[in-house]
Amino acid sequence: MTNDLPPRQTLTLSQFLIGAGLFEGALLLVAFALGLVVDVHPTAELDWSLQDFGIGLSATVPMLFLLVACLLSKANGLVQIREFLREMLGPLLDRCRIIDILFLALLAGVCEEVLFRGLLYQWIRPWNPTLAIMVCNLLFALAHSITPLYAMLAGFIGLYLTALMTVDSTPNLLIPMTAHVAYDFVAFLVILWDYRRTVASG
Repeated sequence: MTNDLPPRQTLTLSQFLIGAGLFEGALLLVAFALGLVVDVHPTAELDWSLQDFGIGLSATVPMLFLLVACLLSKANGLVQIREFLREMLGPLLDRCRIIDILFLALLAGVCEEVLFRGLLYQWIRPWNPTLAIMVCNLLFALAHSITPLYAMLAGFIGLYLTALMTVDSTPNLLIPMTAHVAYDFVAFLVILWDYRRTVASG
């Protein structure tokens, strides 16, 4: 019996990068548009500080430990996530230059932090800080709902990123933004390594 299904279409590198840019850029536009409606500036608590940039980089370490633990785990749910990311992103990342991968990490880290912790969290916090944390990170988890387990892990990471702002007496969006970008950059490299290792092993 022959397979009559059409072959799966593969995105070109340009389509992939432009698509990622449009998607993440749309999140940024939503953040600023909604910010105008609710009178909350999404980058009001974003300030450049070399110290906070360093804190953001340091704060990436616990997330990277989680990444390594997930990579080494034999749990079915985590194995499925790794296989999905390897098959979907691996071939695309394999055609990327290192600057392209950094661009993707910057897009995700900056645009998502401006929307979720720059706008949503800051908007709801004056009414109820606990509700702000819940809503912000529930939506963050749903935005990453590749699988239920992946959404749950994303929700925990979102809570951690939010904590990086809430525990600071002078909150700075730069801290979770830096951690998010650095984590995504390393995670993309890990997916690429996993893909190339799998291809090389046949």
